[in-house]
Amino acid sequence: MTTLKPVDPGAAADLATFAHRVANFEPEAVIRMVSSGSVAGCFAETPFDALALRAVALAEPVELDVVVEAATLAARVAGASNELDLPPALPALRWATSLPPRSGWSELARLDVDEVVARVEQGVEEFKQRAPVVAEGASLRAGRAALEGLATEIWDRELEAGVPLRLAHAASSYGFLSGSGAVVLRSVGAWWRLDAPNGAVLARSGLSLFAL
Repeated sequence: MTTLKPVDPGAAADLATFAHRVANFEPEAVIRMVSSGSVAGCFAETPFDALALRAVALAEPVELDVVVEAATLAARVAGASNELDLPPALPALRWATSLPPRSGWSELARLDVDEVVARVEQGVEEFKQRAPVVAEGASLRAGRAALEGLATEIWDRELEAGVPLRLAHAASSYGFLSGSGAVVLRSVGAWWRLDAPNGAVLARSGLSLFAL
């Protein structure tokens, strides 16, 4: 059994909370955990055509690249010891065969967290106000398609520097925008990255994330 020992107190519990949020969106969701030294990157597929990322600094270097069940990972915090026992590895999934580059990122823009939170809240409120009208009188199938179209219209709008608002929506949904500080937007090749105080969201520009 592989055990992660984070540097920061409470980091294991924070990672478990992230895994719990991932499982809330999809009970059978998985997390890919990658480490080649003293930092473990924990990647999760999201409903926002993007990957959510939590990075954890480790007290003891670990070499691993495994896919695990998010729900099982969420239950593996070892109490006050601030350790995390990884569950058994699963076969890699298609999205897990290709991850964003680790280096070469260029900064595009830097925004205040409160500004980004406000933009997300505006999008959520607009969806709530327009949804009943968009779906009114439509069949279940047509209504669902109309709502999906409305969501795409709202969340594909530009946040800043060409980065779509859906990355901020994903960051908010996974608890990455809590607290204060800056949200930094970056790019490399066909990838966008939104770095928030409590995590990051990554997506491919111009193509579906999973059209790899």
